[in-house]
Amino acid sequence: AMFGDRVSVMNSNLSPGEKYDQCERARNGEIDVIIGPRSALFTPFPRLGIIILDEEHEGSYKSESTPKYHARETAIEAARLHGASVMLGSATPSLEAYYRAESGEYKL
Repeated sequence: AMFGDRVSVMNSNLSPGEKYDQCERARNGEIDVIIGPRSALFTPFPRLGIIILDEEHEGSYKSESTPKYHARETAIEAARLHGASVMLGSATPSLEAYYRAESGEYKL
């Protein structure tokens, strides 16, 4: 594998202990990339470089449980706080993302 053990895939099949271990590996700089659901946004990377949100228009990016959050807005704020970039991907962008791109708030 190109990235070897420096890439982690987080999903609902992992036990709480396995998720904790992956977060600790990220915190310690042992992981460069995490692929996962919206909760992966809270991974404690010491040097966050980019957040890629694929299919940003999907309704599943809105959390219905407490705490309620939208992954797109959370990603944008996390990137701002860490001096990182966000890439939103979608063949059919949400109205919010389309408007922000058209108004110049987002770069295309």
